[in-house]
Amino acid sequence: MKKDQTSSDNNIKDKKPKEKKTYSLFVRIGLLMLLIILILDGVVLMLTYRISYENNLKIFEDQLRGAAKATVHYCETYNLYDDEVNAEKIDPLFDNICELFNVTYIYVVEPNIETRSETYLEIAFGDDASEEAKRARFRGVTVTGKLNDSEIEAYNGNTEGVILHEVTYFDDALICYMPCTRYFDEKKDAYVNYKKPLIVGAEISVQQVNARFEHQFLQIVILTLSVTLVIAGAFALLLYFKVSKPIRMISNRMSGFVTDRKKGIQKLEEKGSSEFAQMSHSFNTMTDEINTYIDDIKELHRVRHMQEAELDIARQIQKGLLKPERSDIATAEIRGHMHPARNVGGDLYDYCQLDDGRTFVAIADVSGKGISASLFMSRAITLLHLYAQMNYTPAKILEEYNNTLASQNPNGMFITTFIAIWDPAKGEMIYSNAGHNIPYVLSDKLIPLDQAHGVAAGLFEGETYEDALITLKAGDTLFLYTDGVNEAKNVEGAFYSTERLEEKLTDCIEANAPDTMHVILSDLRDFVQEAEQNDDITMLTMKIKEPPKETVLDLRSNVEQLPTVKQTIFALPLGEDFKRTIYLAAEEIFVNICSYAYETPGDVTMKLLCADNAVELTFIDGGKPFDPTRDVLDIDDYDHEHAIGGLGRYLAFSIAESYHYEYTDEKNILSLTFSREGQDDDQKDA
Repeated sequence: MKKDQTSSDNNIKDKKPKEKKTYSLFVRIGLLMLLIILILDGVVLMLTYRISYENNLKIFEDQLRGAAKATVHYCETYNLYDDEVNAEKIDPLFDNICELFNVTYIYVVEPNIETRSETYLEIAFGDDASEEAKRARFRGVTVTGKLNDSEIEAYNGNTEGVILHEVTYFDDALICYMPCTRYFDEKKDAYVNYKKPLIVGAEISVQQVNARFEHQFLQIVILTLSVTLVIAGAFALLLYFKVSKPIRMISNRMSGFVTDRKKGIQKLEEKGSSEFAQMSHSFNTMTDEINTYIDDIKELHRVRHMQEAELDIARQIQKGLLKPERSDIATAEIRGHMHPARNVGGDLYDYCQLDDGRTFVAIADVSGKGISASLFMSRAITLLHLYAQMNYTPAKILEEYNNTLASQNPNGMFITTFIAIWDPAKGEMIYSNAGHNIPYVLSDKLIPLDQAHGVAAGLFEGETYEDALITLKAGDTLFLYTDGVNEAKNVEGAFYSTERLEEKLTDCIEANAPDTMHVILSDLRDFVQEAEQNDDITMLTMKIKEPPKETVLDLRSNVEQLPTVKQTIFALPLGEDFKRTIYLAAEEIFVNICSYAYETPGDVTMKLLCADNAVELTFIDGGKPFDPTRDVLDIDDYDHEHAIGGLGRYLAFSIAESYHYEYTDEKNILSLTFSREGQDDDQKDA
């Protein structure tokens, strides 16, 4: 009796863990399916997020247009230049528009296209308007340099409303601009045109847009998750009753594979040649293969994760080495673009403004692709930037660059390179080529830069390169590219070709296209369509600007900004000695302002006005009042131990033709004039 009871107890113990394991497997399957449903929900929510956000954004854009149209209506009803009308009628109407359309700001400005400034004729503030904006924006204030391209587009007659997303000084805002050209004159009982079109602006805080969207999207998320939980629960019940119970016996027999795999699976006995023996053999074989497969998968996952991490690091490093895709300096407008064929590329472009006011540009293409090409590219761009600062000619830069690369190049890689240095003072560009595609200049006609030749860099030390020179004028565009452009293939395997590139560049000249790179990129995408990219695509353009008569720099009173002052002065089309004279005076005045004008760093404005017979240098600061033209000592009377700034003032004023100081509107304004008599001849001689 005891024996039977002991046997029964053993059977009970055997059954309990088996049933528990079967239930645990069911839970795992349920959780897995729940995870899959949640992933699908995530995909749906991502699509919903995008669609909802776009719809929400469109609603706010329509809201802005409505506010702007309502404002234009009132501006056409009343004369905004009539102060009495503004105070009695316009102000309440503008406040009502802000409240009705729930916008942050409504304003009307009088634009000055030439100076890109605008004067506020009327403004109203919504509930979300910042106190700082209320202090800075008021009727009659003029904001210099504020006028942007979207406002100009509205000024030119875009009555549909120009929508712009802009991060302003006060807020991250969505803005709508509309023109207003006329008002109703009650005396004449007719509409009268304003002296020039006004611009109506309606702004709404992006935070307000996002808050409304997030509230709506949260409701969608809650509803989606609720439906998901209901579906998951129904699926779990169906899985348990229709699948789990019928295979319970099989699950109990194989549950040891799941629970005891790390400890070692106890193999089934393989006795005889029956079907059960074959099943045991198949189960044992499956166990060994699955263990091996899992180990292989883990190793593969580890290696792949490491490779992805390395590629991500390389991609970030390469992105950090390349200059921004857009840069506007006083003498040129530079655009760059690089799209690698893989995660990382072997192409590069580079540019910088040198201390003497010249501009350095370069483009290069490394042999090969991937990580090795990216590493070689990183070294190359560092060397180019280093040698560009040494005042070498382009040919000399390529010689040093080639020797350095070739001295340590065990893999025999090479890099084609084109570099150029633009001198705005002389109107000349010197260039040199190390086996790269021949670039072009878009001028009155298409000019290939094929007068300098040389082999690709990095293979052999001691190679020599040639310099060539071309004269450029305002409006000319330098176009650089790599062979990923002309050798791009479409789905049929045809090349984009150099001939097609030249045709498109010629079309840009004839159409006076403002952005050559945009035209070529658009045409390249139309040609390639869905074809796989087989090489890195890189382009760089430099469009020459007309030298400005007046240059304005907004600086901080910090001596670290002296390089910016120097680059600006040396970019002027003046003789080298004359530019050094102006910079010497500018440096002394600016250092004095940095040292004594403010307790903490403040704002400093430097203006350079180039007239036919003189150059006027003006510094404006809001520091404590100080007239530097008073008590300027002679050098023989200078007290080196007690005088404050006197020596610098003496030096600056002694080399200027004349100087003048005034204190106006709580601003120190110091102007120095330098005569250009004889300087133009010196420039020609240089």
